[in-house]
Amino acid sequence: MSDLIMDNRVVQIIELTEKKTYCSLDYLAGTMGVSTRTIRNYIKQLNSDLDGIASLLNEKGKGYRLYIEDEQLFEDLIRKINSEKNLLDSPQRRIAFIIERLMNSDETNTLDELAFAMNIGRTTLVNELKKASVALESYNLSIRGKPNSGMFLSGNELDLRLFILDNIYDYLYSGYPLDEDIKAEVIRIARQHDLESTTFNRLMQSIIVMLDRLVRNHPLEKLNEKYNKLLHSKEYRIAEEIVSAIESQLPITIPEPERLFISIPIAGRRTPTNNHTMVDITITDEIKRLLDQIFEQVGFEKDIVRDNEVFFKDLQYHITFMLNRLMFNMRIKNPLLADVKEKYPVAYKMAEIAGQVIENEYDLQVSEDEMGYIAFYFGVFIAQNEGKVARLQRVAVICGTGRGTAKLVAIQLQRILNKGTEIDLFSETEVTKDLFEQYDIVFSTVKLAIEFDKPLIMINEIFDEKSVSQQIEKVTYLQKFKLTDVGNHNSIVKLLINEDKYFILDSSKGYQENVNRMIDDLVNKGYLDAGFKERLLDREAKGSMVFDQYIALPHTINNQSNKIELALGVYPNVVQVEGRDIKLVFLLGIPEQTEYDASLLVKIYDEIIKISANKKLLFDLANAANYEELSKYLEQATRS
Repeated sequence: MSDLIMDNRVVQIIELTEKKTYCSLDYLAGTMGVSTRTIRNYIKQLNSDLDGIASLLNEKGKGYRLYIEDEQLFEDLIRKINSEKNLLDSPQRRIAFIIERLMNSDETNTLDELAFAMNIGRTTLVNELKKASVALESYNLSIRGKPNSGMFLSGNELDLRLFILDNIYDYLYSGYPLDEDIKAEVIRIARQHDLESTTFNRLMQSIIVMLDRLVRNHPLEKLNEKYNKLLHSKEYRIAEEIVSAIESQLPITIPEPERLFISIPIAGRRTPTNNHTMVDITITDEIKRLLDQIFEQVGFEKDIVRDNEVFFKDLQYHITFMLNRLMFNMRIKNPLLADVKEKYPVAYKMAEIAGQVIENEYDLQVSEDEMGYIAFYFGVFIAQNEGKVARLQRVAVICGTGRGTAKLVAIQLQRILNKGTEIDLFSETEVTKDLFEQYDIVFSTVKLAIEFDKPLIMINEIFDEKSVSQQIEKVTYLQKFKLTDVGNHNSIVKLLINEDKYFILDSSKGYQENVNRMIDDLVNKGYLDAGFKERLLDREAKGSMVFDQYIALPHTINNQSNKIELALGVYPNVVQVEGRDIKLVFLLGIPEQTEYDASLLVKIYDEIIKISANKKLLFDLANAANYEELSKYLEQATRS
């Protein structure tokens, strides 16, 4: 009898004999569509399986009657039967049943046998097998054989275990009777080594799968050589502690491949939150070089790395464990992935760039779930840098309509400024040029006759708080990054791209030829240095410059200027770059030595992502007749 579900034939006989006091052989055979001889065999199996619980006894002239010997055990059995019948009420559960049947059966299973056991039609089963085959394929597993003569599960034992852990563990092992003493020891060891709950749960599941497969005589053979790197690791020593605890409780010997198997979830653990634990984790030079490449591809230069040392250190730890997960085929789910993509698009784009670098370096594909976790780190980094930009110490408010109105303006400003920002109120008669020297921004409800250097934002007595917040952000960026404002708009990309840095590209020529033309022109105009082109070619060799749909973002260090330079080239017709359609080329020069933080780069990324998400706007930009028309469309990026 299957460990996952009782034999469907036996279940049917129990159900039939529960409903009627006596059931003849002919009645049972006719109802179930089999011979009376087959029914006798099923009854023999039932009496054997339910020994001490219930039995079917034949009373001469009446038929078979169900006698219950242990009421409590029989009630438990009925609950189990009902539970197991519900087990097959979803596609994933049906797949679990199919895999369990194939992996634990010593014989092949025909299509009809499986369909009968699952109580579904042949056609439905064929569809379920197709779904199972798709799920198995990514784990190098397959269902082989012929439907009428017998099918079997083909593949590597390790791949099978990983499939079980990632997909159907709860359906196969949720009630596994692991010894309580063993469980207690594993909990003790996990706490001793500060394994957080996600890692602990995966570790416990791996132990249960390992024990079950060993008992069923399906041990792991010699593993791929890459797993040997764990043999001298701290993770393997923790696994050995667990093995010793298990072997002291059970009469088994756990071989080296199995010890390596339970090392995998420890090596691929989530980054510990405990600082004490982090001290014992070594960040290798290889990881540091990898992070340098990621930062380079994202556009972070040395000054930014130095100024955000704690953030980058945390990311090094995360990448260390993530590489173990990727290398040892350990897949994790990210329940917040959809929210990260929607709410933190810039952070997720940076994570995608990081994933591309890792794939190029290690030939390991980074899943969206893993990129979502990388995005958490970039999200924190972005939030910290946004705080740096928006942090205002003191602001002045000039109001021409009395103190009561001025206080109303101040109350509105308090809702959108930082908690600690000091707000001072003045009438227009108190205004002098020297007055504003000690303020970060000046707000005024009236036109001021004098000129001064500090940023000025004109407001009404009752104003749109969202609109004023955007203006505060804009003037903060203008001041911090020494940008020149021409006109009333909020787009940083528009501020950075003037008519000198706007190009209509030739769709009949190659991508590189067009980019080279942009660079040559910008070098001649003094925006880029002569070595920019060569550095860009070196960087493009390390990773793709295709940023998003229809957009390329070639970027590298620029030694000509101490500020960010941004140019835009547009293709009137779509061109192919690295097999993808491109309409816009944003060419970015990043100063190597700068007093800026990464917030301007983040703002640029944000606006470009908004452009890529708005196909109509993107094509409007590409088809703009001139710079004036382009500027009008760029302003829309901040409102997308």
